[in-house]
Amino acid sequence: MENWRRFERVQDGACEFWQIRQEGIRCHISWGRDGSRRGGSTTVALLDERHAKSHVEKKIRGQLRKGFLEVAGLPAPIGDPDALVVETIADAQGKRAYGLPRPQYLPVEGFRDVVCHARIHPESPGTGFYHYLVLRDEGRSALAFNVRGSSHRPEAVTGFLETVVTVRDLPFDGRPHHKIALARPVGPFSHALLCSPALGQAAVAYPTIAARVATAFPIYDCEIGDADAEVFVDARIHGHGALPYSDWARRPHPVVDLRFDIQGPDPERDHTFKVYQRVRLDTLMPKLAAASPDSWLEVRSFRGEIRRLTPTNLAAPSDLDRFLLDSQPAI
Repeated sequence: MENWRRFERVQDGACEFWQIRQEGIRCHISWGRDGSRRGGSTTVALLDERHAKSHVEKKIRGQLRKGFLEVAGLPAPIGDPDALVVETIADAQGKRAYGLPRPQYLPVEGFRDVVCHARIHPESPGTGFYHYLVLRDEGRSALAFNVRGSSHRPEAVTGFLETVVTVRDLPFDGRPHHKIALARPVGPFSHALLCSPALGQAAVAYPTIAARVATAFPIYDCEIGDADAEVFVDARIHGHGALPYSDWARRPHPVVDLRFDIQGPDPERDHTFKVYQRVRLDTLMPKLAAASPDSWLEVRSFRGEIRRLTPTNLAAPSDLDRFLLDSQPAI
């Protein structure tokens, strides 16, 4: 992980700092005043690493114009390399973590190096979450996943772990994500998505271990594109209408990537594929039907296939469902 670039200025007698760090397609920024708890932080994901680098340079130029001067960079926090992740999470905020008293991670029967903390209120067994950690490197890092209490089924978790424990190193191989087929279906799910620590953001609340906790969860085949770039996966799991991936009883949320040029009395235009929800496609279809003849709309599925629609070549909702959901659409 790269170091932070730190900038400081004296304002109203106090030393203000602003710092920035690029991590792949992500730019992390934090700011505040030395000796004060007031400040903030933000993270933004760009289209690719080139755009991220340009974003960093633009932000730095803006701070220099405000009178900030660059000082020695600060190393990104990595915590105690000899501390177990389980213990570090428990101690990250003193005696409290996840908003509750210090959690108890208990071994999961049948799986070595897998522990679980049940954040479930005893009087409301269907609420809350189960937090699982698949430990690696003698506990110095982990693969994490959460299951909503209302959809938690021990047999489904067992099936998921049978695959995950065999691939726990994948999210740490330098690539942002891996979509893999499960050894056997887990309820309605056929695949798993494994995310690097930067993409998954499983431990964003605990900076000292954030770079050592990756993320995994089961998915439908149609929910993540087979050749998705990191920016698309980021939008699917963190953006507007993101996958409710801790809900293991959810219906499919298929890939709906759209670009369009709808001309007429109510024009809409976006010539770059972006991630949308199905409801957006449904609202554009009637507009396309009433648009001028040279209007168009393109839909890209998880397979990377593109269907081009025009005012004279529309598709029925059932046809679009097959295109977006089925491995072999009948269109």
